[in-house]
Amino acid sequence: MATKPWRYLSMLAAIVIAFVMMMASSASAFAATLNEPPPGTNLWYRVDGRNLLIGAIKQLPDGRLAYCMKAGADSSSDYSAERPVGDNENIRRIAWLANRYQNSRDAKTHAAIGVLVHRYMEFDVQAWARHWAVISAQYPDLGAIADRLWSEAGVNLPVGLQVSSQMVEGKRSGWVDVLVRSNGKALAGVPYTVSLSGPARFDDGGQTVSGVSGNTAIRHAWHATGAGEVKVDTRYEVPSVLQLVSNQDYACYGSQSEVSGDGITFKVRKDFTPGVTTVASRKIVDAGETVSDEVTSTVTGADSHWPEGLGLQAKGYYFDAIRANELGDPLKPGDGESVEAFLERIAKRGHKPAAYGSAAFTGLGQRKTVTAVTQPGGDEQYRTPSRGGIGTWVWAFDASEQAGKAGEYVTKDAVSMFLEAEETNVNRAKVEVESTITEHSPSLGAQLSDTITVTGFPEDHGEFKGDEEFGIGADEEYAKVSVWWSGDRDDPGSDDEYRPSGAEVPQEDEHHKLIGTWDVPARNGRIRVGAGALDAHGDPVNIVAEEHGWYAFVWTFPGDDRVMPAASAYDDQWEQARVIEEPEEEKPEEPEEPVDEEVEQPGEPEKPLASTGSDVVFAVVMALMALASGILILVMAHRRESL
Repeated sequence: MATKPWRYLSMLAAIVIAFVMMMASSASAFAATLNEPPPGTNLWYRVDGRNLLIGAIKQLPDGRLAYCMKAGADSSSDYSAERPVGDNENIRRIAWLANRYQNSRDAKTHAAIGVLVHRYMEFDVQAWARHWAVISAQYPDLGAIADRLWSEAGVNLPVGLQVSSQMVEGKRSGWVDVLVRSNGKALAGVPYTVSLSGPARFDDGGQTVSGVSGNTAIRHAWHATGAGEVKVDTRYEVPSVLQLVSNQDYACYGSQSEVSGDGITFKVRKDFTPGVTTVASRKIVDAGETVSDEVTSTVTGADSHWPEGLGLQAKGYYFDAIRANELGDPLKPGDGESVEAFLERIAKRGHKPAAYGSAAFTGLGQRKTVTAVTQPGGDEQYRTPSRGGIGTWVWAFDASEQAGKAGEYVTKDAVSMFLEAEETNVNRAKVEVESTITEHSPSLGAQLSDTITVTGFPEDHGEFKGDEEFGIGADEEYAKVSVWWSGDRDDPGSDDEYRPSGAEVPQEDEHHKLIGTWDVPARNGRIRVGAGALDAHGDPVNIVAEEHGWYAFVWTFPGDDRVMPAASAYDDQWEQARVIEEPEEEKPEEPEEPVDEEVEQPGEPEKPLASTGSDVVFAVVMALMALASGILILVMAHRRESL
């Protein structure tokens, strides 16, 4: 159904009437009446045949004085609205002067304030110029008074708030300094407010603090509650001007209103990441010795700071039997990775802690010497195994195990890497050697040889070329086998006096001589030396017993960064051979033929008493036959008894 047009017209009229009533109600809320100013607050001057006032023109019921903003306009005791004037330094100075001299009854002072209102707030600049020419001619000193008041306001008026911040404990705490300034100096007595937004609080517990400025900066301490960016906002109070809307328009002191001061932003962090730097006490450790580490407390990250006096416990894990080819493949903990998870990753590489250590710290830069023990918290010292290998430390701060307030500051585990050069050492292996000379009583001129069995070298010994980063030298590729002679060349019967004795080889002299030295591989296994066997360079080795006396084989290894020095004993009886010089056999003398003095003709020679070879054979055959006959007789007798 169509709507009739008059209904629309009536609705529109109702809206208009409501709007007019609302505006009237709003306007009536601002309508007020001004009083005449008190004596001593203005001066008279005459323009265009009219007597006019310069200075306070009206007075509000609460005592505030109102100054003219339109030169030559008719004044009215009524005004319809109050309107804040936009803030700037000029407006602040006028507001300050109006408030400062409100109770003054010096006409020239108020006239000078009126001049300043026209100078900086006049609506009709040309009209004011004409009026000012008359006023300044009638009151020649009024311009100087206005300038003096303007300067006075400048040094007493807050024109800015300066804020600065400083850290006093890393990024964990600090302070905010507040200074209200006027032109050229600090200004006291100005109310202000400072607010923090972000993970920080003032020491009173809140994020907002208020105060009154002083002749020097006012300090407000804060502390971090977390990590992140903190924004500092400031506000301070300044005097304002209120415009009274009228035919004339008046300016009067309004109130103290807050304006924004300087702001700053900084980063804070309450928690921190502890760490350690370590240096192995000894880079080279022999089998069976203890292992120690020099541990120094530190922090990770430029924004980390160790709280003063905060006690933390670090735990060390020592790993041994690491192969040389693993040095180029260290493990680093992931960001936020726990101690437990990192140890599990190391275990997947085939390594579990062989020893443990601990160190307590209460600050940055503290140094402790830690000796590895066999169990966490135990006191039995760990000893390096004879098998040798590379050892390294991993140090950790477990956040869940820190006592007291430490949990507020250490929020995640901190772990050092696996196979860090500074905390890695070498446990030298202990080599065992057994050998047996082929013939302990060879004859003069015989070939001498020895079979040597070596165990204890790393499986890859001889292949490792060293690692400069870790400070580990290359393997020594060769061991040596030496043969020594000892005896008395002039008297074979005295050779036993020089039989090898003592573990160390002797000095060469007339009774001790080094026959030769040959290189053999410094590896595990059986090695043959002499009798044509090849040395480490592929050359055959022949050792001949050229003279009587004692011959001793000695195996030696000088040692390197991965294996301890080792040697077989000089007096090892299994390594000695005794060569005896056989005496020459004497020939039997020919018997002389008897001489018959009476018969000069020679007769047949008598048979020698000694048995010939055929006689011996005959005697043996006869003995065997007799033995056989005896056995036959015994067998026959045994058979008769059985029957």
